[in-house]
Amino acid sequence: MSRKRPRRVLAALGAVTALAAGLSPQTAATASVSVESQTKRYVVVLSGQATSTGFDANRDAALALVRNAGGIVSIDLSRQIGVLVVDSPNALFDETLRASGLVEAAAEDFKWKAFPSAQEAIESGQLTVVDESSVPGSGPEETADPLEPLQWSMQQIRAPQAHAIQSGGRLVDVGILDSGIDGDHPDFTVDQQGTNVDCTRAADFIPLGPGIGNPVPCEDNQFHGTHVAGIVAAQANEIGVVGVAPNVTLVPVEVCDTLGYCYSSSSAAGITYAGDQKFDVINMSYFVDDDEFLSSTEFKCMSDPVQRAFRMANERAMRYARNQGVTPVAALGNSDEDLAHPSEPYENECEVVPAETDGVIGTSALGPSSEKSFFSNYGYGMVDVAAPGGNSANAQHPGPCGNQVLSTIPVHLGSYGCFQGTSMASPHAAGVAALIVSEFGEVGTDAGEPDVRMRPQSVESYLQGTTVDIGLPGYDECFGNGRIDALRAVLHDTSRLYEANPPCPEYAE
Repeated sequence: MSRKRPRRVLAALGAVTALAAGLSPQTAATASVSVESQTKRYVVVLSGQATSTGFDANRDAALALVRNAGGIVSIDLSRQIGVLVVDSPNALFDETLRASGLVEAAAEDFKWKAFPSAQEAIESGQLTVVDESSVPGSGPEETADPLEPLQWSMQQIRAPQAHAIQSGGRLVDVGILDSGIDGDHPDFTVDQQGTNVDCTRAADFIPLGPGIGNPVPCEDNQFHGTHVAGIVAAQANEIGVVGVAPNVTLVPVEVCDTLGYCYSSSSAAGITYAGDQKFDVINMSYFVDDDEFLSSTEFKCMSDPVQRAFRMANERAMRYARNQGVTPVAALGNSDEDLAHPSEPYENECEVVPAETDGVIGTSALGPSSEKSFFSNYGYGMVDVAAPGGNSANAQHPGPCGNQVLSTIPVHLGSYGCFQGTSMASPHAAGVAALIVSEFGEVGTDAGEPDVRMRPQSVESYLQGTTVDIGLPGYDECFGNGRIDALRAVLHDTSRLYEANPPCPEYAE
């Protein structure tokens, strides 16, 4: 993906934390002893540069600095990306570290409510639980999964037709960076092949605290991660639904807690872990699904010292993961904003993270008629591809889901449910990326074990080059390079295919 277009420099930004004045070593030492508060988590970005063998930083001196300032390292990412996640009761910890030349940026950890809790989603009507036994009919004979006829999103991208050619391979790993996955869900299991959720490599990066629930990545105490995972790879097993790439391996990486809060440190750690594990694809349907646009922290601005630390940590993690062969896919967000020209006061150098981070495939959302979802963010140079995400504002599609997207939810909540958002669009694109790796990746070995690899640059080229052109001819600000198409992707059909659909609302006015 080409580098995103730069924005104009911010003239004024509300609610920005001012850069603290530099502290002398004596003042810093005093502050670390005399100024205390409750223990908080900090993201520390070390000075240095990435190398082919890791991150080149004065690690020993930085660790000593952290200790002297009253910090305890919780997650050490210094060797991979030059980042430390530190717990400290020192209220001036970040100011102390920012005053040192060993540190590029330091700030208290961010958390944000990326999506509702399961209870909030059900009570508000955002999440509709579907009883599999109450739905008549069945899927195609080759799968007979009873809820498959309700999956308009799979039909839109021609996933069932693609499965006749390629339905994914177990050697292809898709990391689901989210709230976890219900590893015991029956739709991730085939009798003779077992589950396609790899709990042995699952990871949890959520800090301890209120609302965390059970910190076990294969026990989703939310619902969001399981819903996303089902879109990618619910198996064709005569149960429930079928995912885009039903035979790939899913690995849960927990970066969001039970209440729907996601953490900046968890995001950086999760992306780095994906690089360490050399996942083929990762899906990131978090952060950008924020609350009201101007009262949120949806944009991260390099001019702000706190936001800068978060953004730099995640950008470094993304570069590292890409260099390890990971193809990152992310949701663009649900604020109906033009990310290339955001609302005041955000005409600036700020970006949505991770969707606008270099190297990430940013995905906008479509309704059943391939129209832009009413909530989906968009923007010239920001949207790479478009994928089904739901659109309840339009006339209802037949069935219990209406225009929402049907997928798996944890068994204790009812097993299947309908939800909408760019959070649902992104895993459709990640699933097609996984099919591409399954079909065109090179099979070899990694550390003596069988593996399949494909360069991220090639995966995104195949994904974007096989889309169906919708909206304005060619690239446009709402649909990017076009609607993803699983069948064209596994055939690597790059011939131009244009399909008329409702244009971007910006052009319809």
